Amino acid sequence: MEPLVSICTTTYQHSRYIRQTLDSFLNQKTDFPFEILVHDDCSSDGTVEILEEYARRYPDVVCPVFEKENQYSKGVPINETFNFPRARGKYIALCEGDDFWCDDGKLQAQADYMESHPDCTFCFTNGYIVEESQSFGPDWREHAREFVPYYASERPAYYGADHRYDLGEMAALSFVPTAGFFFPRALWEQVSEAYHHRMCEHGDLKMRLYFTALGSGEYLHRYACVYRENVPGSAFQVWKKENAVRTARRAASVVDMLDEVDEMTGGRYRAGLAPLRDRYLFVELWNTDEKHPAHQADLRRVRRQLPLKQKGVYAAKHLLPRRWIDALKRREAKESKH
Repeated sequence: MEPLVSICTTTYQHSRYIRQTLDSFLNQKTDFPFEILVHDDCSSDGTVEILEEYARRYPDVVCPVFEKENQYSKGVPINETFNFPRARGKYIALCEGDDFWCDDGKLQAQADYMESHPDCTFCFTNGYIVEESQSFGPDWREHAREFVPYYASERPAYYGADHRYDLGEMAALSFVPTAGFFFPRALWEQVSEAYHHRMCEHGDLKMRLYFTALGSGEYLHRYACVYRENVPGSAFQVWKKENAVRTARRAASVVDMLDEVDEMTGGRYRAGLAPLRDRYLFVELWNTDEKHPAHQADLRRVRRQLPLKQKGVYAAKHLLPRRWIDALKRREAKESKH
């Protein structure tokens, strides 16, 4: 019997987490079969051996593939390249190998909704955020906080109940848990060539905006998944350490993606996309070394529109350190002349 849902997950050095992740999939209570597709990106910490163990125990469900060279470091989109093409389910559910599900009715609820609402192109749930060091054991909920809304300023865009989002509303939510994503596999095959060829380093943002743009995004009010914060080697950890050039390039990839989504939808949701675009445009321009007059004008325009708290964050993270660095450089240059 063909699976109705393909659960797609990616792993890299996740030996501390992957058992809990896989068990949370296998514990789902459904009236339909599902498959678990795992891509391991050349782990060397024991993750491979754990995946092989689960594949032996559940040969008809757990289907891992193993890389001999790390693909993510080469810029290869993992799920899109290795998991989605081999998915057999009518729907795809996502969860990364260091996260897990905490609601054993998650898959059934999302599948039931999508089956009864064929016009819906994307479905997601709420979840929890918990510090990596506090995410083990039965008391992890005592240390968790809700994922959506990620920022307090986004609370007006969060309804605290089931809600159908259009693209403009979806863009008002900076982050939603990838482990809550659920969408039709056929949709993946219908997205534009631009989606496949445009590299955007915020792949989860790109996916939910593109897919919502093709119809609508349904929020099911369930706390169904857990995002581990500050996992070593995670994207957020890498971004914290990147230099200004790298930050500018990453932000530019988001701005370009948002422009494509805007063009794809004929500008109908431009007003809703604009605040998110301006936020990433500001990051891009601020971290660009060469400041043209046009850049400076855009910086001033975008900065005026940022919330007061965000202005302060950017000042603390970018303005003050840059002044200190410039002062040190001037001092070094002065000393080198003597």
